[in-house]
Amino acid sequence: MFIAALGNVAVLALALISAISGEDYPPRAQNVAWSSFNFKTILTWSPKPTNYSYSVQYSRLGEDKTLHCILTRETECDLTDKMEDVRNTYTADVISEPLPSAREDIVELPYTSAPHFCPYEETKIGSPKFKVVQNEDKTKMELHIQDPLTAIKRNGRPVNIREIFTRDLMYKVQYSKAGSTGKSKTQNHSNVVEIKKLEEGVSYCFSVAAYVKSRKSQNQMGTWSLPVCWPPKTPSFFEEVSWYVLAGGAAILLVILILLIVTIILCCKRARFSKQLKVEGALGTTTTAV
Repeated sequence: MFIAALGNVAVLALALISAISGEDYPPRAQNVAWSSFNFKTILTWSPKPTNYSYSVQYSRLGEDKTLHCILTRETECDLTDKMEDVRNTYTADVISEPLPSAREDIVELPYTSAPHFCPYEETKIGSPKFKVVQNEDKTKMELHIQDPLTAIKRNGRPVNIREIFTRDLMYKVQYSKAGSTGKSKTQNHSNVVEIKKLEEGVSYCFSVAAYVKSRKSQNQMGTWSLPVCWPPKTPSFFEEVSWYVLAGGAAILLVILILLIVTIILCCKRARFSKQLKVEGALGTTTTAV
C-alpha cells in the first residue's frame, strides 16, 4: 500500500513539474518511423517507457483512426495485418499513456505522428531465389526466378510479389565471367530470363534483383541476390582441402621422414658394426693359426 501510494505521489509530482516546466508528461515518442520488408510493416519509436506506456492509432489516410498495440511497454507495433490494402496510404500516431492515477490531470495525451506510408510504394523487396539452366546451345543460359513471398496473406496463404506488383514487376540480372570484375546487365518481365552470346565452356556468375519502375527511384530496386556461378567452377586441390588438413598431412610426412632417416642410420651403424666384428673375427683366427 505504502509503495503504491508513493508511486502515485511520484507520478503526480512529475505531472506538476511538467505543467510548470512546459514539458510533456509522459514524454512524447521520438524517432517514429516505418520499417517494412516484403510487406511486413512495423512502426518503431523510442524511448523505452518507464512509468508510462504507449498506444498506437492508425488509419487509412482520411478515415477514422483505430487503436492498436494498446498500453504496450514495447517500442514497436506490427501493423502488417492492418495494411492488406497495400496501395492505400496510411497514417499512425504513437500516444504516450500515463499511469491511471495521473490521467485526471492531463487534458490531452501527448502523441507523435508517423510519416504517411504506402506499402506498395515503400516496402523493401527481398532478394529472389533462382537457378541457372544450361541451354542446348552452349552460348545461352536461362535463369528461372522464384518470386519472393510476402507477409500479406489471402485465403490463408502468403502471396508473392508478382501477385501484388503484377505487370509493374521486372527482374534485373547482372552477370560476368567467373573471377572478372566487369559486369553485363539485362532485365525482363518474365520469371525466365535468357542470357545469350556467352562464351562456350566459360563459367559465368549471375545475380538477380526485383525492379519496380513505377515506384520512386530510391525504392525501385530490390535487394540483389548472392551470385550463382554456372557451370560450377571446379575447385583446385588446395581449394578443396583445408589448410588444417594440409598442415596435418605435412606434419605426418615429416615424422615419417625423420623415422625413416633414423632407421637408415641405425641400420647403417648395425651393418658397419657387424662388418667390423666379422673383420676382427677373421683377423683373430689368422693370428691363432700362425
